[in-house]
Amino acid sequence: MRIEIIIPGKISKHLLPAQEFYEEKISRFAKVEVNFVPLGGDINTLDPKVIISKESEHILKRLKDRKYTLIDLWGKQMTSEEFAQYMDKTFMKDSELVFVIGGPLGIDETLRKNATERISFSRMTFTHEMCLILLLEQIFRGFKILKNEKYHY
Repeated sequence: MRIEIIIPGKISKHLLPAQEFYEEKISRFAKVEVNFVPLGGDINTLDPKVIISKESEHILKRLKDRKYTLIDLWGKQMTSEEFAQYMDKTFMKDSELVFVIGGPLGIDETLRKNATERISFSRMTFTHEMCLILLLEQIFRGFKILKNEKYHY
Protein backbone atom coordinates (compact mmCIF):
# COMPACT_ATOMS: atom_id res chain seq x y z
CA MET A 1 0.00 0.00 0.00
CA ARG A 2 1.23 3.44 -0.92
CA ILE A 3 -0.06 6.88 0.01
CA GLU A 4 1.10 10.03 -1.72
CA ILE A 5 0.17 13.56 -0.69
CA ILE A 6 0.83 16.37 -3.17
CA ILE A 7 0.89 19.91 -1.80
CA PRO A 8 2.26 23.27 -2.97
CA GLY A 9 5.01 24.93 -0.95
CA LYS A 10 6.92 23.41 1.91
CA ILE A 11 6.32 22.67 5.56
CA SER A 12 7.23 25.29 8.15
CA LYS A 13 9.92 24.47 10.70
CA HIS A 14 7.45 24.49 13.57
CA LEU A 15 5.18 21.91 11.86
CA LEU A 16 7.92 19.61 10.51
CA PRO A 17 8.12 17.54 13.73
CA ALA A 18 4.36 16.82 13.51
CA GLN A 19 4.72 15.76 9.87
CA GLU A 20 7.62 13.46 10.71
CA PHE A 21 5.78 12.05 13.75
CA TYR A 22 2.75 10.98 11.71
CA GLU A 23 4.80 9.75 8.76
CA GLU A 24 6.63 7.41 11.13
CA LYS A 25 3.38 6.22 12.72
CA ILE A 26 1.78 5.57 9.31
CA SER A 27 4.86 3.70 8.03
CA ARG A 28 3.75 0.70 10.11
CA PHE A 29 0.72 0.39 7.83
CA ALA A 30 1.72 1.86 4.46
CA LYS A 31 4.43 3.74 2.62
CA VAL A 32 3.59 7.44 2.83
CA GLU A 33 5.24 10.11 0.71
CA VAL A 34 4.64 13.86 0.91
CA ASN A 35 5.62 15.65 -2.28
CA PHE A 36 5.79 19.42 -2.43
CA VAL A 37 5.37 21.23 -5.73
CA PRO A 38 6.45 24.85 -6.30
CA LEU A 39 4.29 27.37 -4.47
CA GLY A 40 2.94 29.77 -7.05
CA GLY A 41 5.12 28.25 -9.69
CA ASP A 42 8.06 30.00 -11.25
CA ILE A 43 6.15 33.11 -12.28
CA ASN A 44 6.48 36.73 -11.30
CA THR A 45 2.90 37.89 -10.67
CA LEU A 46 0.58 38.76 -7.82
CA ASP A 47 -2.54 37.66 -9.72
CA PRO A 48 -4.11 34.90 -7.56
CA LYS A 49 -5.79 33.21 -10.55
CA VAL A 50 -2.48 32.92 -12.40
CA ILE A 51 -0.72 31.61 -9.28
CA ILE A 52 -3.44 29.01 -8.60
CA SER A 53 -3.38 27.94 -12.25
CA LYS A 54 0.41 27.50 -12.19
CA GLU A 55 0.24 25.47 -8.97
CA SER A 56 -2.42 23.31 -10.61
CA GLU A 57 -0.13 22.67 -13.58
CA HIS A 58 2.63 21.48 -11.24
CA ILE A 59 0.19 19.25 -9.34
CA LEU A 60 -1.25 17.76 -12.54
CA LYS A 61 2.25 17.06 -13.83
CA ARG A 62 3.00 15.20 -10.60
CA LEU A 63 -0.30 13.28 -10.77
CA LYS A 64 0.41 11.86 -14.24
CA ASP A 65 -3.29 11.09 -14.88
CA ARG A 66 -3.71 9.10 -11.64
CA LYS A 67 -6.90 9.14 -9.58
CA TYR A 68 -6.78 11.43 -6.55
CA THR A 69 -8.74 12.68 -3.58
CA LEU A 70 -8.87 16.44 -3.16
CA ILE A 71 -8.89 18.05 0.27
CA ASP A 72 -11.39 20.83 -0.41
CA LEU A 73 -13.31 23.26 1.77
CA TRP A 74 -16.46 22.44 -0.23
CA GLY A 75 -15.95 18.68 -0.25
CA LYS A 76 -17.82 15.97 1.62
CA GLN A 77 -17.45 15.92 5.38
CA MET A 78 -16.81 12.51 6.95
CA THR A 79 -16.42 11.06 10.38
CA SER A 80 -13.10 9.36 11.13
CA GLU A 81 -14.81 5.99 10.76
CA GLU A 82 -16.21 6.96 7.34
CA PHE A 83 -12.76 8.18 6.28
CA ALA A 84 -11.24 4.85 7.40
CA GLN A 85 -13.83 2.99 5.31
CA TYR A 86 -13.06 5.26 2.34
CA MET A 87 -9.35 4.41 2.68
CA ASP A 88 -10.15 0.70 2.92
CA LYS A 89 -12.45 0.76 -0.12
CA THR A 90 -9.87 2.69 -2.17
CA PHE A 91 -7.04 0.31 -1.25
CA MET A 92 -9.21 -2.65 -2.29
CA LYS A 93 -9.48 -1.15 -5.81
CA ASP A 94 -6.02 0.44 -6.12
CA SER A 95 -2.66 -0.17 -4.51
CA GLU A 96 -2.23 3.55 -3.90
CA LEU A 97 -4.16 6.44 -2.48
CA VAL A 98 -3.25 9.93 -3.70
CA PHE A 99 -4.33 13.10 -1.93
CA VAL A 100 -4.02 16.66 -3.22
CA ILE A 101 -4.06 19.75 -1.02
CA GLY A 102 -4.33 23.19 -2.60
CA GLY A 103 -2.04 26.12 -1.87
CA PRO A 104 -2.71 29.17 0.31
CA LEU A 105 -4.70 30.94 -2.41
CA GLY A 106 -7.05 28.05 -3.11
CA ILE A 107 -7.68 25.31 -5.64
CA ASP A 108 -8.00 25.48 -9.41
CA GLU A 109 -11.36 24.32 -10.81
CA THR A 110 -9.58 21.76 -12.99
CA LEU A 111 -8.42 19.94 -9.86
CA ARG A 112 -11.94 20.05 -8.39
CA LYS A 113 -13.58 18.70 -11.55
CA ASN A 114 -11.15 15.81 -12.00
CA ALA A 115 -10.96 14.59 -8.40
CA THR A 116 -12.30 11.12 -7.67
CA GLU A 117 -13.51 12.40 -4.30
CA ARG A 118 -13.49 15.76 -2.54
CA ILE A 119 -13.19 15.71 1.25
CA SER A 120 -13.54 18.61 3.67
CA PHE A 121 -12.11 18.58 7.18
CA SER A 122 -14.31 21.48 8.25
CA ARG A 123 -16.12 24.50 6.91
CA MET A 124 -13.35 26.48 8.62
CA THR A 125 -10.37 27.45 6.49
CA PHE A 126 -7.00 25.98 7.46
CA THR A 127 -3.58 26.71 6.01
CA HIS A 128 -2.39 24.15 3.48
CA GLU A 129 0.31 23.13 5.98
CA MET A 130 -2.24 22.51 8.74
CA CYS A 131 -4.33 20.48 6.27
CA LEU A 132 -1.29 18.29 5.69
CA ILE A 133 -0.94 17.61 9.42
CA LEU A 134 -4.69 16.99 9.80
CA LEU A 135 -4.65 14.61 6.83
CA LEU A 136 -1.67 12.67 8.16
CA GLU A 137 -3.35 12.37 11.56
CA GLN A 138 -6.59 11.13 9.99
CA ILE A 139 -4.73 8.61 7.83
CA PHE A 140 -3.03 7.24 10.95
CA ARG A 141 -6.34 7.24 12.84
CA GLY A 142 -7.99 5.50 9.88
CA PHE A 143 -5.47 2.67 9.95
CA LYS A 144 -5.92 2.29 13.71
CA ILE A 145 -9.70 2.07 13.22
CA LEU A 146 -9.35 -0.49 10.41
CA LYS A 147 -6.99 -2.62 12.53
CA ASN A 148 -9.31 -2.34 15.55
CA GLU A 149 -6.51 -0.80 17.60
CA LYS A 150 -6.86 1.83 20.31
CA TYR A 151 -5.83 5.38 19.51
CA HIS A 152 -4.18 7.35 22.33
CA TYR A 153 -2.98 10.64 20.86
